[in-house]
Parts: sequence; C-alpha cells; structure tokens
Amino acid sequence: MRPLLVVLAYALALFAVLYFFVIVPGQKKNKKTRAMHDSIKVGDKVTTIGGLIGVVQERSGDTVKLLVDESTGTTATFVVYAIQQIIAPPGEAKE
Repeated sequence: MRPLLVVLAYALALFAVLYFFVIVPGQKKNKKTRAMHDSIKVGDKVTTIGGLIGVVQERSGDTVKLLVDESTGTTATFVVYAIQQIIAPPGEAKE
C-alpha cells in the first residue's frame, strides 16, 4: 500500500510543478495579450506578427485597417489577433 502512496505523491507533485511553471505563466501571457488587443485604437502605430508596421486607420470588430505607406496611401486589413505589439511614441514608456 505504501508504494502506491509514494507514486501518487510524486504524480501530484509533478502536476503541481507543471501547473505553476507552465500553465499559470501561459494564462498571464494570454491575459496581457488580450488586454493589448482590446486597447488598440485609431492612430496607434502597430507591428503585425508578419513584421509589417503601420498606423491604425480604422477598427471594426475583429479587424483593423492599417496605413502601411503614407506616400502612396497603401492600406491593408488585418485581424486584430495578427497585431503583435503597439509601438509606443517617443517619450512614452512601453508596457
């Protein structure tokens, strides 16, 4: 009966370690990313997951329209979840 308790204790300890070192940090990262996506507004300079940099011209639902090239007026439409980061203007601290 004792070996069963030892194995059970090890399995429980392994689960606890995985939970606190893998699952909890992942949930924190997802929460932070979701908050960033919710805070995107017109005029923000952003970077997409593909590396494209642009200024948000329009936001409607889950899509954003980015001005990619000011000289030609080139725009592109992306899903909000394709935005990797908001680029802070000079003088403002990044989160």
